[in-house]
Amino acid sequence: MHLDPVLGAKHWKILQRDPDLEEQFARSVPVSRVLSRILLNRGIQTPEQTQRFLNPDLDELYDPSLFDGMDRAVARTRHALDRREKIMVHGDYDVDGISGTALLVRVLLALGAEATWHVPHRQKEGYDIQPPAVEAAKEQGISLIITVDCGTSAVEAIEQAKTCGIDVVVTDHHEPGPNIVDAAAVINPRKPGCPYPFKDLAGVGVAFKFAEALVRECGYDTSAFRRKFVDLVAIGTVADIVPLMDENRTLVKFGLQEIPRSGKRGLRALLEKAGLATRPITSQVLAFVLAPRLNAAGRLDDASIALELLLTRDDAEAARLADALETCNKERRLEQERITREALEQIASRKLDETTKVLVLSSQGWHPGVVGIVAGKIVDRYGRPAVLVALDDSGDVGVGSARSIAAFDVFEALVKCGDLLDRYGGHSQAAGLSIIADKLPDFDSAINRLADTVLADSDLIPQIEIDAELDLDSVTEDFITELELLEPYGHCNREPVFVTENAMILQKNTMGATGAHLKMKLGTASGRPIECVGFGWGSAERSIRLGSLLNVCYNTRINDYRGFRTVQLVLRDARQSAAVIGDEFSLGNDA
Repeated sequence: MHLDPVLGAKHWKILQRDPDLEEQFARSVPVSRVLSRILLNRGIQTPEQTQRFLNPDLDELYDPSLFDGMDRAVARTRHALDRREKIMVHGDYDVDGISGTALLVRVLLALGAEATWHVPHRQKEGYDIQPPAVEAAKEQGISLIITVDCGTSAVEAIEQAKTCGIDVVVTDHHEPGPNIVDAAAVINPRKPGCPYPFKDLAGVGVAFKFAEALVRECGYDTSAFRRKFVDLVAIGTVADIVPLMDENRTLVKFGLQEIPRSGKRGLRALLEKAGLATRPITSQVLAFVLAPRLNAAGRLDDASIALELLLTRDDAEAARLADALETCNKERRLEQERITREALEQIASRKLDETTKVLVLSSQGWHPGVVGIVAGKIVDRYGRPAVLVALDDSGDVGVGSARSIAAFDVFEALVKCGDLLDRYGGHSQAAGLSIIADKLPDFDSAINRLADTVLADSDLIPQIEIDAELDLDSVTEDFITELELLEPYGHCNREPVFVTENAMILQKNTMGATGAHLKMKLGTASGRPIECVGFGWGSAERSIRLGSLLNVCYNTRINDYRGFRTVQLVLRDARQSAAVIGDEFSLGNDA
């Protein structure tokens, strides 16, 4: 099989539901039939679940005390506050860790703590808390370290802390390895035996729950606390691509409301620099505009820049740091484009075929902070897991990132290939690793043998899940407004996708300076044309014949241009209709 992607080659899976159940559900809520189908597709099946999903309440979150270890963590930290001990917050270098560290440092300072912080340098220190960081904390007189988004498996560092007379409270959300640290307290919803009812909090979410319990212990209003810090929680939660369901959905929904009016100077400066000061903030804006800027510094150099931005109380400093992140983000984009180009060339030169179910690529000169983004692009392009490894200057050691598809748990795969790896960690769909370069061929073979036992050929065909078939006349502004009840969109709560068959092409042209995008007018039964845009589909324009019929797969949106609102379809995929009028057309390989 040729691995070059073919436009229109995705499998369309229309999610089926019982019409009687949909009708009954729609009457009991009440919502439209289409919205009831979407809710059922999301696993929402009762009026009570619907109420919680559509109208979440920030004051009805789960009690933090349900975490195993929360009482010990709060007691040890309260003791440190009372005795004026020096506390260090040790976070991870990604957006999840940075936002959680900023939250916890702000809370500790507000409670009167003598608190400092540390985020590791990705290239110099690597992931997780390491023994040298513990030694540095000892030299600073630190007696309590609180981790954010890391620490569950940092056995060596925690043992070093004990030797140094430092207690460690771990707040984390990563899958535990075979050995969980023996710390003063470990707060992790994924820890075996932890009764906390929601297991999918991001690292910042776990830090938030710990901070809430601490604030309550110190006698302060937890409702005011939630509204003050839910902006940071939303940023880290969306950036870490955890499921936007249950508690995460509530945190992000309210966080999106608080971000535009946040009192945090750094966040305001970031919005201003990104041109978002007067625009609505959505989960897509967080994922594709704000998070990449906050992540850029840690990917290329030192994540401390982003953390300082979220902590500063000075407007001039905030503007300077926002400028620095903007520069880092531009450099990151250039590096990402280069690595992507080289990775695609490597795939082509190796002439990989259908037997290669996991793409393992490596090279010197690749930036270890950027290979994860490129791995995700490779997965999107080829519909199979990818592992990209950045080799050091000597070519002897590699640091890599893995991204996967729904049918393949890449973290479990790394566990099973663990004897070939120096370190690894992560989740089912995204993980990191370090490896001796000489072991890469064996690792490539091992993970592909494992994939052969797990993945069928059908798993490697990119799939679009479609919520409902619609006629274009039903796509109105009122319909799209009702769909907005489902926001915020994200992992496990994707934007609804619809399909319409036999849409007539009335107009077509390309958009953008290089003609990279497609714009069409589609005919409707009532004669009201509807606009459809296809981002990245510009080359398909020459294959489309006016007056022909097209089956279109799309999202919906309201395009608000200079106050003029129009209904618009955003093309996800397209196929030639079986009921062609006039000349045939194709969206094939040349598209």
